[in-house]
Amino acid sequence: MKVLSSKKAEGYIMPCVLIIVLAAIFSGIFVYSASLSKVNVMKENSKIVLDSFVTQKATEIFNSIKQGNDYTEVIDQSRYQSALINFCTLERDGENLYSTDTDGKEQFHISEPVISFKAEHELKLCVSYTMSIPIYFAGAYITSASVPVEVSSVLTEKF
Repeated sequence: MKVLSSKKAEGYIMPCVLIIVLAAIFSGIFVYSASLSKVNVMKENSKIVLDSFVTQKATEIFNSIKQGNDYTEVIDQSRYQSALINFCTLERDGENLYSTDTDGKEQFHISEPVISFKAEHELKLCVSYTMSIPIYFAGAYITSASVPVEVSSVLTEKF
């Protein structure tokens, strides 16, 4: 067995620096993946609520036609927003809807969703909002990523 002549640990500096750099890169990748996952889950939840809203609206339109009334062009945005708040367990604060974890820390917030017609005089609806996700690193707030989201729903006849 050969005894080392230098015991200053100079050979450990480069591996330590590489491990720290790799850990920072992996942490960035994990933060990006978690943020992308939040956006996709919220987009899917919005789609589910919008599909339900379109189905209810179609039923109302059909019932009004049976009564002899004409189709109204008014969209009740507050009904969609309350359904979205209930489905996604969001909290309203001003014009934004917030999602918090069990500790009360903000996971993300979205601007007030706006419903519009994709095509005039047809039941093709589109919801748009901006989703802002706070980005934390090592427990400290760094910045917020804003993602514009647009979800659409179309009622199609099956026969």
